[in-house]
Amino acid sequence: MSQRLALATLVAVGFMNATAQAQTTPLSFYGTMDLAVGKLSSQPPGPPNAPVTSVNGVHNGGVQTSYFGLRGTEDLGDGLKAKFQLESFLRADTGASGRFNPPGPPQDPLWSRAAWVGLEGGFGELRLGNNTNPSWLANVFTSAMGSNSLFSPSFRQQYNGSTRGYMAQDTGLSNSLSYSSPMLAGTVVTVNVQASEGTGSGNNLNGSVVHRAGPLLLALAGARVQHVPSPDPAGALDEQFVMLGAHYDLKVVTLFAQYTDFKDKLGNIKIRTPHIGLTAPVGTGQVQLAWAEGKTSGAASGKRTTTSAGYLHPLSRRTQLYLMVGTDKVSTGTAKSYVTGIRHTF
Repeated sequence: MSQRLALATLVAVGFMNATAQAQTTPLSFYGTMDLAVGKLSSQPPGPPNAPVTSVNGVHNGGVQTSYFGLRGTEDLGDGLKAKFQLESFLRADTGASGRFNPPGPPQDPLWSRAAWVGLEGGFGELRLGNNTNPSWLANVFTSAMGSNSLFSPSFRQQYNGSTRGYMAQDTGLSNSLSYSSPMLAGTVVTVNVQASEGTGSGNNLNGSVVHRAGPLLLALAGARVQHVPSPDPAGALDEQFVMLGAHYDLKVVTLFAQYTDFKDKLGNIKIRTPHIGLTAPVGTGQVQLAWAEGKTSGAASGKRTTTSAGYLHPLSRRTQLYLMVGTDKVSTGTAKSYVTGIRHTF
């Protein structure tokens, strides 16, 4: 009997310790599974005259790229917290990790979406590791289609390497130090330094200023990129860009606008990209409309026009059905895409 009592006591003490630890350092597992069926078309990476290609079938991420993650926080006292986050992209259509199918862009490391540890306090938040790109976040905040890499016109033209986005920097910045200020009068400043890691080039600098005031959000973001970020091969660059963006919630409709001025100094190329869009409630669902037109000048010239529309219908707080259509007019033709799918967050 005494042995059973001792065993029960040990179990109870172990449970209380585990509970106390869980309260001090809670761990969350979360993510998104997003799959669609339909036709996706784009001009793939490669020679400038690469033809538009189309793929019919099941596709990953018609609204948001599938991913899963872990995060935790420890209260260190006196308002100071230790935090960490690990996030991995997932090709849910095949079960493979990462975003790209061979022989596309270089394959993503396992925790390519995020992998950082940091401290948060009255001074703001400091993170070290693979951090989210603050300029990309400013883009997401001021785009009607948010982080939709397949259909958001601004995302597709600027950041998405699989559809020939012109920015070298990715949505995540490996080997970087990131600092975000405390919110002051609705404004947060974020600065990121991405170390060159022996490439022989300078560090990449990236930052944003985001201001929220009631229904209005204003964003200013920019970067100077002097080396090709991992996992791409190391190489010298000299890219600069500035992005101005805003969104305003009128309740009946939310309006979005962006303007990006991009310069590739080594290639003597300039690209200016205005973007406008809106979202509006329709019944219990939401309609999304977005347009962007990038104009290239300098050593090369051209115009790229992308228009997209979508409808998202909620089945619950965490599950949505959707329909997305879009056209992307490039020098070698017009890529036409349409998919219907389901997104579930957990």
